[in-house]
Amino acid sequence: MPSDDFVSVQQKAAVAPGAPESSPVVTFRRLSFGYGERQIIDGVSFEIRSGQVVALMGGSGVGKTTLLRLISGLVAPQQGTVEVFGKPLDSTQQTRLYEARRRMGLLFQFGALFTDLTCFENVAFPIREHTNLSESMIRDLVLLKLECVGLRGAAELKPSEISGGMARRVALARAIALDPELILYDEPFAGLDPISLGVTANLIRGLNNALGATSVVVTHDVAETFAIADRIFVFAPSPTGAKLAAQGTPEELRMSEDPFVRQFLDGRMDGPVRFHYPAPPIGQAFGLGGP
Repeated sequence: MPSDDFVSVQQKAAVAPGAPESSPVVTFRRLSFGYGERQIIDGVSFEIRSGQVVALMGGSGVGKTTLLRLISGLVAPQQGTVEVFGKPLDSTQQTRLYEARRRMGLLFQFGALFTDLTCFENVAFPIREHTNLSESMIRDLVLLKLECVGLRGAAELKPSEISGGMARRVALARAIALDPELILYDEPFAGLDPISLGVTANLIRGLNNALGATSVVVTHDVAETFAIADRIFVFAPSPTGAKLAAQGTPEELRMSEDPFVRQFLDGRMDGPVRFHYPAPPIGQAFGLGGP
């Protein structure tokens, strides 16, 4: 794909005033989820609409990656529902669940490439698993996907022979191998140098536009995310599990006066989120019988 097909991180898809709103691809309705007795998410409701790059943001432990697991059907809600492509996900209906997953691409945190396979074979893997295409067609598709991320020349190298940023781009090529309608990114910027980070952000925005897809990005990186996202959902911790604290465009959130949003975006130590995890007074921990 020619580089001209990719927009810079500042050139996001514009929606004309008065244009009809796109349909939801993912809908959470009063969703709650926890691991064992630990409640992670408490009664959140929101929609992710077609064609957008959407960011899920918030501090560590508020359930952002869990939301991706719920979208992909890896875990099921304890209360409420998750609808993907207009239909509720039901882990008991395997055929329907696999059909939905075929329409998704997932970029795992740190890539999760198969270390014993070449870059080419990593990208070819989902195509071979889910299609009956000929090897010549698979070869052409894989090389095109690697070209999209600028790594066609690294096709025969193994993950150990390329940099971490390049490996992340190979993983992105694998995530889009089947031209998914919905692409899920779990911390795509973690551990990247500034150049690789900018390249990855640009690819997320450009590929979303080129494929006509919807992208959901879990990240802590405020600057790059605000440059590429159409809409951002910010989650805040609470005693009963994470709640949706704010949502809006990057411009709307920059103007927010919500204490948690300001603490998160500005990186402040003081605010609603405390430094210390809730615990009994330290004197009790050492058997001193006092605070």
